Amino acid sequence: MMREVGLGFVLSLLGILAGAPAMGQASEPPGNPVRPLVAGAEHTTLYDGRYVLGFRFYRLEDGSWYVRFESQETSNHMDPRKRSHAVISKDGGRTWRETELRAYNPQFRSGPNRLVNVSSHDWRHDTPDRRPALEARGLEVRNTPDGRIAYSQGAYVAISNDNGATWNQREIEVPHYALMAGYRDDRAYLRLDSRTILRAIYGKPVARVRFYETWFLRSEDDGETWSFGTIAANPEEDASHGETAIAQAANGDIVAMMRSEPALGTRMWVSRSSDRGKTWSKAVETPLHGHPAHLLLLKDGRLLCSYGLRDDPVGIRVCISADNGKTWRAEDIRTLRTGEDFYRDSGYPITLQADDGTLLTVYYLTRGGRGGKTTLELTRWQLPNK
Repeated sequence: MMREVGLGFVLSLLGILAGAPAMGQASEPPGNPVRPLVAGAEHTTLYDGRYVLGFRFYRLEDGSWYVRFESQETSNHMDPRKRSHAVISKDGGRTWRETELRAYNPQFRSGPNRLVNVSSHDWRHDTPDRRPALEARGLEVRNTPDGRIAYSQGAYVAISNDNGATWNQREIEVPHYALMAGYRDDRAYLRLDSRTILRAIYGKPVARVRFYETWFLRSEDDGETWSFGTIAANPEEDASHGETAIAQAANGDIVAMMRSEPALGTRMWVSRSSDRGKTWSKAVETPLHGHPAHLLLLKDGRLLCSYGLRDDPVGIRVCISADNGKTWRAEDIRTLRTGEDFYRDSGYPITLQADDGTLLTVYYLTRGGRGGKTTLELTRWQLPNK
């Protein structure tokens, strides 16, 4: 006699057959299913010390892999008490050692000795008695762990004509917004050719609103002059567009993947430009839950998005777009790294591709809850089958 089973059992069985977690395993919010692990990934710890943030990851001209990062005592991103570190690998990212080398983003280079960096300012620090004057100027002011205050406003360009030995830095004329910020690495910097540079930044037009907007700085004369414009701003939709990664797709379009703030949803948004960053399409929401992102044009012409998942189960995820970043499908999401003890303050992955197709992803992980141990880690992996 056939045993009668309940609907819950049937749904559970179908979920297991489809690759969903079995009952009792960690699950994610509705619409954000657990995704398969990337097979054969190799994990390496680059730094196991204090809180890690603001890392940069480059492939140098001699083929070495280079990571530069900062460490600090607290997890507060406005903490001014930072130390710089750098590590380098000469064997494809398998082993690493500390280095005193100060390397710059290879995209900064437009000639044998010329480098151009453009960014919003990092947090500026002041004494608490200066808060009224700064707020009177319309700036958003925040507290820091060491008793000071912090604000972030304005943008600059720094140009070196002696291969980075010395730099000439000057301010860029931008709107006087309440908050203007950017990634502490260079995933938001894109050199289109020897003359054209694009940089994504974000912030708040007025203080204490709950949403962010994403803007761009653009130069057509290798950093001498700059224009300012908007990539995405949707306050009427109660949507926030924060930290933004940009990359040029195989068809020449520029794709911008933007972080949303958790209070306004955990999915990232995407916008596109078909005129080299002058104008941008209306931002649309993707099925990619998490933040922030990194975009990489793969050698096969597809576009890879790497990002941190900050809902349970916390980890690092990747997704590939086969149509130049126009669509991002939930079924194409894969899990690069996850763990039961990973805390949501993890992520910020950056992925680069080796000559043989191997992918190297750098990110940080926090274990053991708020204020827990953070490590800077790297995963070497291969692309899933198409």
